[in-house]
Amino acid sequence: MVDVMPELVVGNRNITVDKSGFMLDPNDWTIEIAEALAKLSSLHPLTEDHWRVITYVRAYYEEHHTAPMLRAVLKRTKLKESRLRILFPRSCRECICMIAGLPKGTG
Repeated sequence: MVDVMPELVVGNRNITVDKSGFMLDPNDWTIEIAEALAKLSSLHPLTEDHWRVITYVRAYYEEHHTAPMLRAVLKRTKLKESRLRILFPRSCRECICMIAGLPKGTG
């Protein structure tokens, strides 16, 4: 039996994701894909606070090849943990990484 990975269709692109919805190739990530992933996670529309977190996490990942610790996200974005958990309620760090297009289990 072949294990087929699900695909997310965004515009005219097919993006391969794992069974949890994480992209397999972070280089495929776009703003439109983030919006689609957020919508699938019932986090749509993304607010300015969402984007502040996503932008930081993406930049950190590109430099360090791992996701930042939640504490670093809080410090850099100047958001309170309670606010972050409202923005990304499903396993906060995991949810941030998924929408930011990072592979599951980084860092």
